Amino acid sequence: MALDAQSNWDVEMSQPLKIPIRSVNANLLYAAGPSDPSHAHRRPEPSREIHLPLEIITQILEYIPRTFAMQRTLWACTLVSRLWYASSIALLYEHPYLSGASFNAFVRTICPSKNAHIRPSSLSVLVRHLDMSSLVHNSSRSLTARLLGRLKGNLESFLAPQASFGINSFAALSKCTKLKMLNLSLISASIPNKLLFQTLKSLQDLEVLFFPRSSGGDKSTIKEVYVWPPRMKALHLAGGIDDNFILDHLSDVPDCTERLSVQHCTQVHAHALLTALESIGPRLRELTIRYPMSRLESGQLDTLLMICPNLLALRTFAEYVTNDLLSFVSKHPLRILDVEATPSYLAEGALRPETLYMAVEDDLLPDLRSVRVSKRLGWRETPASRQDVIDLEEAMNDHESENPLGLWTGVWQGD
Repeated sequence: MALDAQSNWDVEMSQPLKIPIRSVNANLLYAAGPSDPSHAHRRPEPSREIHLPLEIITQILEYIPRTFAMQRTLWACTLVSRLWYASSIALLYEHPYLSGASFNAFVRTICPSKNAHIRPSSLSVLVRHLDMSSLVHNSSRSLTARLLGRLKGNLESFLAPQASFGINSFAALSKCTKLKMLNLSLISASIPNKLLFQTLKSLQDLEVLFFPRSSGGDKSTIKEVYVWPPRMKALHLAGGIDDNFILDHLSDVPDCTERLSVQHCTQVHAHALLTALESIGPRLRELTIRYPMSRLESGQLDTLLMICPNLLALRTFAEYVTNDLLSFVSKHPLRILDVEATPSYLAEGALRPETLYMAVEDDLLPDLRSVRVSKRLGWRETPASRQDVIDLEEAMNDHESENPLGLWTGVWQGD
């Protein structure tokens, strides 16, 4: 689903409906001879036009990348003929890339009337993915709710806008029962957790959930019972959740949850997070803990690999782990390690390349293939550390040649 908002074309997405398909028989264009009058009574030559089957046109269109720039190409395909229109119109509206210039035209096409029973649009059933993340003040909360109401039958993924998604949109969102991905991370309105989970009850097919950064804590002293979507595979927590939410509800995620991300949770302490991870850690395959987590202190997450014994990818900040990250590991299947750092980070006690090299050599991390660290960790500041990085890359390449995992192997340094 990516997201450039600017483009050099301003064609309205509803234009294919307004431009009639030419009624001129295309065969006449090929059969017509020169303008000489002597040809007036000649019998037309057989047409040389080749009519492609619908299946072939559909296969051709599959080669068009689904990007913002290619949206104009799909629009042009709808104007070729009735057959090309039938093949390309669904692809054009399946994942519309919306910007401030095209949003109003899209709304007029999908919602021609505020009354859902007047002038229903036949194109609304084609929209599968709705990404409004690039819209700021182009919509309103009532318009967003109305748009969700029109698309509820077939919508599979939804990225909410920042300013135009409010509490009144949850009623329409709860009727989008085919949703598989819901991203509320950008919305600025304060959303009570109770309201959010009331909506989640009807989203039984939801697989990926991004919590809003503005989510609010439970003001009631009575412990709420929240039920997660039963098919949820990935959970991205953020916002005003606290230790009580982590301890009471995170351990209740379904068994199929394999990816967890925790960030912007300034009220969560290490003891609550580690306690919950002890319960769900064995089922996790990917774990991300990102800044800001102001309640976490240096080294408090050094036991992550121990309590998450089946983790394949770990992404965290150097503020939360130290060079003792591997002290609690006997053998671990970790494949990807990503350690970032804030501009104010001091490299004292930071994870060192020689530590990872020894872990790979000693088969503590036999599957490690990709390592990306911030330059603030100082891995390339001295000749000795640079040599350790080279040794680490060689050790990972040797393991990849013996046991190919199909990953890009190497050590990368980020900002």
